[in-house]
Amino acid sequence: MIYPKNFEEKIDFDQIRLLIKENCLSAMGQQKVNAIVFSPDLNEIVRLQEETEEFRQILLFEPAFPAQDYIDLTQELTRLQLEGTFIETESLNDLKAVLKTIQACLLFFRIHAKEDKFPFLCALSSGISIDNQLIEQIEYLVDEKGRIRDNASPDLQTIRQKMHRLEIDIQKQMRKIIHQAKKDNIVESTAEVSVRDGRLVIPVPAAFKRKLKGLIHDESATGLTVFIEPQEIFETNNALRDLYLLEKREIVRILTAFTNDLRPQIPSILAASDYLATIDCIRAKAKFALLIQAVKPLIVDKPIIQWKKAKHPLLYLNFRKEKKEVVPLDIEIGNNYSILIVTGPNAGGKSVCLKTVGLLQYMFQCGLLVPVSELSEFGVFNQIYLDMGDEQSIENDLSTYSSHLKNMQAIVQALNHQALFLMDELGSGTDPQYGGAIAESFLEYVSKTNAKGLVTTHFGNLKALAAHNDKIENAAMLFDEEAMNPLFVLKIGKWGSSFTFEIARKIGFSKSILDHAMAKIGTHQINYEKLLQKTERQQIELDNKLRMLQAVDAQLKELIDKQKETDDAFKQQKYELLKKAKLEAKAIVDNANKIIENAVRNIRESKADKEVVKQIKEEVKQFKEKNEKILTPKPHPAPKLETPSSKIQINDYVIINDTNTIGQVSALDGEDIIVSFNSIQFKTTCDKVSKTHNKPKAVKSQTVQLSDNSIHNEINEKAQHFSLQLDIRGMRVDEATQALESYIDDALLLRIHEVRILHGKGNGILRSITRDILAKNKDIASFHDERLELGGYGITVVKLK
Repeated sequence: MIYPKNFEEKIDFDQIRLLIKENCLSAMGQQKVNAIVFSPDLNEIVRLQEETEEFRQILLFEPAFPAQDYIDLTQELTRLQLEGTFIETESLNDLKAVLKTIQACLLFFRIHAKEDKFPFLCALSSGISIDNQLIEQIEYLVDEKGRIRDNASPDLQTIRQKMHRLEIDIQKQMRKIIHQAKKDNIVESTAEVSVRDGRLVIPVPAAFKRKLKGLIHDESATGLTVFIEPQEIFETNNALRDLYLLEKREIVRILTAFTNDLRPQIPSILAASDYLATIDCIRAKAKFALLIQAVKPLIVDKPIIQWKKAKHPLLYLNFRKEKKEVVPLDIEIGNNYSILIVTGPNAGGKSVCLKTVGLLQYMFQCGLLVPVSELSEFGVFNQIYLDMGDEQSIENDLSTYSSHLKNMQAIVQALNHQALFLMDELGSGTDPQYGGAIAESFLEYVSKTNAKGLVTTHFGNLKALAAHNDKIENAAMLFDEEAMNPLFVLKIGKWGSSFTFEIARKIGFSKSILDHAMAKIGTHQINYEKLLQKTERQQIELDNKLRMLQAVDAQLKELIDKQKETDDAFKQQKYELLKKAKLEAKAIVDNANKIIENAVRNIRESKADKEVVKQIKEEVKQFKEKNEKILTPKPHPAPKLETPSSKIQINDYVIINDTNTIGQVSALDGEDIIVSFNSIQFKTTCDKVSKTHNKPKAVKSQTVQLSDNSIHNEINEKAQHFSLQLDIRGMRVDEATQALESYIDDALLLRIHEVRILHGKGNGILRSITRDILAKNKDIASFHDERLELGGYGITVVKLK
């Protein structure tokens, strides 16, 4: 349900509809645009969104899509269903053009269906077919100029042959007559044969009309010239006229016969024509989406609003003409609270915010793409109610406030948890004391229904509601207090001041009147608002500092983890080298043993003295012991650690357990300690470190760089601006490769566990490159396509180790 009846006019959707119709190729496409309606059905919305998004991709990457001859023949085909009717020659030519266009569209989607592209539009094309024989039959009857061919029937060919011979004879006679008339100075020397009422005539000055025998058929507008059919060609012209009538009757007979054959196929042709109208409508929606930079957002099956970078499309188009930028809107309703109360100064953007929410949600549920970030989440509402503007009516005896009350009553009677209500200046139009009380009671009541709502107001009692109702949250349109200009930025979680006196001073309002007004309000109220504004500023500063500290903390953890990984890798490498060395040494000794044993065997065989053999064996033993001693590495002494019972003091050197990292204790609080590593401090507990007399070695240049403030700042900068989604659509292969590799490096640096790569569906090149790069990266745990309702194979979800 949509309330009120003029909802579309109030949120400017009627203008959106007109802009879409301007992109249609046919009247039947415009009729489809007129039929666009709000849908509460999730599956229907998904289908409409996907169809438009797929056509947006076609417009971007498939310029060969047929866009000619979208002709509406609905009325003509409907008329032809009656027996005894026949198609006109002009309509027959249009029918041929339309059938060829439909055939080209079907062929386009048939080809792309084999490549698994544009699945929703391909599904739309299923069940539609065009009879090729019908097109061939029309082409047999009609030539390229839309004229019935001479050989359409034997009789027609005979008739036209006779007509041609008569026309030649008449032209010869006329040339002879006009030549003689010029010679006799009856007509001008520049006179040429003309046609009037299908008869060949000669233009003759009115003064000489009696000198040329014949029949006057017409005269010029001035009456100075008459057009005479010479008497000599009366009979020939009459014979030609009879042939014209015979030709016309034969053409009607041919068209009637064709129409009789066509009539059984008209229902299927009407269905195909309706399909073409739908394609025209979807194409127009896609072109409008490109015009306003709209996208298909994430679709969720619950009534929520979680938008990023939303823009009012009409405001965007107007600003673009003026080369200005629209401030995007970030807004959330439905997750942590149900109702958002927006406050702030007049002309600060409150009403634009409300209209943007109403328009974009309505556009989305009408199947239109919306100008937001692709990460925005759009839920589905079964009702949208709007109370905006002045609805006072003399005829209905409604005042401004009465109309607001009427709207509030309609909302109260029908709201449910899947409804969205939008109310501008709630409670206005009457005594603020009573209007504010009714507005407060209204919000408390509707909050119990769990309906979702956006309300704008100046009333202070409504701002205070969020403090004791967890289903209501405040939001403010920010205001530059120094420049005294609105910023048009929505800040959720704070209330906004009206800046009544400040704005009045800026425009030069009477100081004495303002001073008197402030005195009436009292310094207590003014100081209270100033204190709240100061608190808000301090809160913003604290939030910024907290974000900086969190970024530094994340950087410190990253450095410690990397150091541990480096130590572990070094230990593993050392172990592998020692193992390899021992194996090589063993091979040397074993080989030496074999050589010596062979020598001994040779000695025995030669019956050498036993003492000689004994001496040789002793030398072998000494050789073996000597080589093993040389090849066995000496163990490096571990850092000298004190027993766990040793008490840790400030300035003690400690080593972090399971690492070789040594630092100095800079602070101590019970079991908690702060350990300094160069310029970085790390908080841990006593049981995770051990005292050591070893001091940390001098830091190499590379380590110094890691702890340098510039690196801190760089990592902080990356953390603050890092997006969980990378958009590489439209990039060249080399650009996409560089962007993706850099993006994965940043994600690993910031310890991000999951990101999304938006490469689009298109022809699959960027998707293949993305998959190749991810498959070769050892730091990637896994990757897969996004769920269909969230983008499908146009988005790759990446999980990092």
